[in-house]
Amino acid sequence: MNNLPHSVTDALRRAAQASSAPSASSSTPRSKLRLGLGTPAALAWSTLGFIAAATLALSVNSYYVFVLAGIALVAIVGIGLNVLIGLTGQVSFGHIGFYAIGAYTVAILTTKAGLSFWLAWPLAALAAGALGVLLALPALRVKGPYLAMITIAFSFIIQHAIIELRDLTGGQNGIMGLAAPAFLGLQAERAIAILGLLTAAVLLACYCWLSRGSWGAAMRAVRDSETASESIGLNPLVIKTAAFALSAALAGLAGGLFAPLSTFVTPDTFSFMQSILFVLVVVVGGSGSIMGPVIGAVIVGALPELLSSLEDYRLLFFGALLLLVLWIAPDGVTGLLSKLTASPRKPSAAPSSFGTIAAADEDVALPARTRRTLSAEDLTMVFGGVRAVGGLGFEVPGAAVTSLIGPNGAGKTTALNMLSGFYRPTSGNFKLGNVALAGLPAFRIARHGVARTYQTSQLFGSLTVDDNVALACGRGHLGGLLSARGFAAPDVRAHSRRLLDYCGYRGALDIPAADLAHVDRRLVEIARALAADPDVLLLDEPAAGLSREDKAMLAHLLQKIAAAGISVVVVEHDMELVMQISRRIVVLDAGHRHSAGSAERSGGAPGLSGRERATGAGRAARRGAGHDRVARRGRTGHRLRRRAGPARHQSAGQDR
Repeated sequence: MNNLPHSVTDALRRAAQASSAPSASSSTPRSKLRLGLGTPAALAWSTLGFIAAATLALSVNSYYVFVLAGIALVAIVGIGLNVLIGLTGQVSFGHIGFYAIGAYTVAILTTKAGLSFWLAWPLAALAAGALGVLLALPALRVKGPYLAMITIAFSFIIQHAIIELRDLTGGQNGIMGLAAPAFLGLQAERAIAILGLLTAAVLLACYCWLSRGSWGAAMRAVRDSETASESIGLNPLVIKTAAFALSAALAGLAGGLFAPLSTFVTPDTFSFMQSILFVLVVVVGGSGSIMGPVIGAVIVGALPELLSSLEDYRLLFFGALLLLVLWIAPDGVTGLLSKLTASPRKPSAAPSSFGTIAAADEDVALPARTRRTLSAEDLTMVFGGVRAVGGLGFEVPGAAVTSLIGPNGAGKTTALNMLSGFYRPTSGNFKLGNVALAGLPAFRIARHGVARTYQTSQLFGSLTVDDNVALACGRGHLGGLLSARGFAAPDVRAHSRRLLDYCGYRGALDIPAADLAHVDRRLVEIARALAADPDVLLLDEPAAGLSREDKAMLAHLLQKIAAAGISVVVVEHDMELVMQISRRIVVLDAGHRHSAGSAERSGGAPGLSGRERATGAGRAARRGAGHDRVARRGRTGHRLRRRAGPARHQSAGQDR
């Protein structure tokens, strides 16, 4: 039983990631593949579906109208969960709690407070959304099975609260005699069915706008890599909380329609099994797809009626269906149909090479402005009882490259993690200009003007190359929830493409970043870091995995960036590259600064002994394992402390 949350939530997370991952059978981004449905086609299909369903609701008997209305309500909850699971990658098994809150809010306000349904209904959504925020702020600091367990507990808490608050909710007896509102001249369940279908169609259109806008891209970015999203100024907690609150509000909206549809509400109506079915809607339909919640709602909403004679075996059947979908079609029905209907993959263009940098348009320039410099004083980082960095201090000159070198375990990556905000220094300070940054979270440091790349490139794999760079242009400012302004603005797109040209990228712009070759990933990651117009650029082993020719062109690119006024800080093991690009070299050993000085004056690495130079040459063969060993030894205890308190981050320098 203890293994169940791990296995189920991990499988659901993989399904969510797979549903938004690039297709192996087409070069078209996955977001445009679903049944051949981009946004215009999806809206056309949803409009036709609404017309057909509304026509059916007006012509069939009351029983089938009730079933159709139930499918519409499940689709509304599914659209909300698709934001949470499909876009953000967070799994909740507690949405029946928000559904119940919406239903009871409408029931209480209409029967006891005397409000009309049309006023009580939006208040139900607001109540569920507000409670979603209160739950999300602490709950979203944990991930995976821990988040699932919290949402499961929430659903049971709500159910028991309904039972105990007898004066307000009626306890086990519930609230009876709820009247359905009139809508377009219709009464009872037909009015609710048409209203539910219309609401689902409108929300599907809103989901299309959300998924194509800056917020949708930010949600996918947080799902793909929280670490990288913070390095471009995004706040993952705010983005995940917004997704959770929106998802909860839609569940409350659907619950507000359920109350007058059923004419009564009782605690037994909102069982945990129903919460499982809500998640099944997204998984079966295809998480992250536009039409997935609708298709999933039709399948899951109709099955209970088809299996009404097998009431005792419904749980067994739905469990088997979930396992079958995760095994055969982890992308859901829409993903399976997309694979079956996808056109053969066109031959992809040859990957870019750093050699193209030399031929890049030299008239493409970074914005000219006065940039601030970075200085560190007495930085110390202790993991448990292990001192990874102690008393580190140095200044980074403007418009120049500064290299941090030293043996493995010297504290180089730990220093970068402190300077970029992924580690909070135990003591000491560092400043950008006159602004003290020590202790600020990573996304705030990024917004101040410190950009970062990683030893293992961390692009947003489900976003296109163009989207990766364009999303970073706003330094974390996303605009309205349904707005694509800024993210998709022509000037932003033109700027992102100029940066890609500046860095020498010559590949396609509309392919998922997960499909890129290693060299292209380096180019795009550097372009993304430059998109926010930083004052300081931190690079962790940028030459790892590059050929000798590519390293020479990387040196040209870094020198060009420094010449534009940006302070560049490089952690690198390749001493030939270090000596070629560096104006200043800082040598670290066992977490302490061994020496620092000008490479030009010394004619070599300052303070570096013959033995250290010899090992420096040998380290090139071991650069793939260039983490700080000292930091690794302290990470286990560090993770335990983070689980006990507010969660921080996985190591920004750790290979993923």
